[in-house]
Amino acid sequence: MDEPNRLPSAIADLLDILPDAVVAVDACGRVVYTNPAVRNLLGYLREELIGQPLSLLVPPAARERHEMLVGEYLQSGAPTMMGSRPVLRAMHRSGRLVPVSISLCNLPLSGGDIVSVAVVHDISLLHTHLDRATALAQTDALTGLGNRLMLSRQMQANLENERPFALLLLDLTGFKALNDRHGHAAGDEALRVVGQRLLALVRESDVAARLGGDEFVLLLDGLASLGHLQERARSVSESLSRPLSLNGVQVALGVNIGGAAYPGHGDTESALLGAADRAMYAAKRAGEPYRSAG
Repeated sequence: MDEPNRLPSAIADLLDILPDAVVAVDACGRVVYTNPAVRNLLGYLREELIGQPLSLLVPPAARERHEMLVGEYLQSGAPTMMGSRPVLRAMHRSGRLVPVSISLCNLPLSGGDIVSVAVVHDISLLHTHLDRATALAQTDALTGLGNRLMLSRQMQANLENERPFALLLLDLTGFKALNDRHGHAAGDEALRVVGQRLLALVRESDVAARLGGDEFVLLLDGLASLGHLQERARSVSESLSRPLSLNGVQVALGVNIGGAAYPGHGDTESALLGAADRAMYAAKRAGEPYRSAG
């Protein structure tokens, strides 16, 4: 193997003191330089990387696309942020993935050679903040359940993957009377108890969401049988009909439930929610706890 191109010592000395990791590669994609911060971020000593393909630092599933992007960049050469996503992944020496952002520039060397220099910034803390913000944006503040956004995202994911699922749309009965008699604070506490009971009835792959007021939805992942859907609705009704203790006072709520399943009752988010909503109102008019969409 040919000796890798070396960076001029003045440039290498400057890059050595940067807090961000810096990696330089030649036209063949071989690493010709790393600064000390690379070890802190990715666990590799300089001598372990010099002469190795840059793909060593890229997750296997992304290597083919990465090599294509590197080749295109060597041709264009304009300083840029690599990739359109805010978070990329680099492969740590241990095998774990590290969230990073990357900036690139081409550096001409004497003799006409060019190396590409990547500044790799650790954004794991930012990534944590983004995850937390995303979770908050999808959570109902009162009950801790998901909200309409979480429900919509999971429905869209299931629809795109053509994965069977069912909905139970719930509307509490007796809630307005509880609010009028015991006050809104008691009503809020009742909603929190309802949320806890619903969470106890769903699996990790399901979604329990509050749409607003006293209306809730359960997304039951992988469930397509109307018979099983009726069994789940019965369990929900029995759980929510148990008396609640609010400040030492026993109060009772009921529930009307409408069920709909994909793909039998619709193949869009609005169609499925509409079918479940109509079934729920049919149950309410009939004085029944549950009706399935027709």
